[in-house]
Amino acid sequence: MTTGDARVIAAQIVALTPPVSVAFVTGLAARESSQVKGEVTARGGPLVITELDVVTAGLAATTISLLRRRGAAPRSGRVVVNGPECAPLLGPTLMKSGIGQIANWHGGDAHAFPLRRLMERNDVLIDLAGTAADTDAPGRTVPYPTDPYSVGQLVVPGLISAMCGHDAREVTSEVLAATARALALTAPAGQALPAPDDGLVIRAITRQVGRIFAHLTDRSRHQ
Repeated sequence: MTTGDARVIAAQIVALTPPVSVAFVTGLAARESSQVKGEVTARGGPLVITELDVVTAGLAATTISLLRRRGAAPRSGRVVVNGPECAPLLGPTLMKSGIGQIANWHGGDAHAFPLRRLMERNDVLIDLAGTAADTDAPGRTVPYPTDPYSVGQLVVPGLISAMCGHDAREVTSEVLAATARALALTAPAGQALPAPDDGLVIRAITRQVGRIFAHLTDRSRHQ
């Protein structure tokens, strides 16, 4: 599409003929991504997976892998997110991934809380804003991916496989955390993420995300 108007994009997704079960939307910022999701849901359209969803899962998985490589279990890990507004679901996803402590940091905090000083007491820096200096957390910084499409290649097939079978209507932080765990579990030793052509990834994501829906189904039966 040649427009960034969330309403126009949502209308075109809903009007697709024949109708689709899932739409993968790429190339939009956080605010527009959320707007497209909301508009499509309100119009009774298909499940929407956005580029930001898959990037969020990839960032969480990379963080888990980096913590493990540093000899820290996720539950004891301390993570700082620079520019959390760039990926609103990242914080909840990290929490549900079992990360022990998460702190948000903005450029306006630099005077009172210099990022380099803050990182002396934390393990990993996720630099969503792209403003961190190389010296703030050398060897411990997770940047926003320069090629989000490659992360999409890795994540989207497994997410579609997992969610379509459960008539899912929304990509939640629980789903993204399960996806992140699957990616971290299948990543080869010394690597943050598995290769896009790794045949284990789709099965791992399907299994981990499937457990989330199985738990939700079981919980609803007992309510």
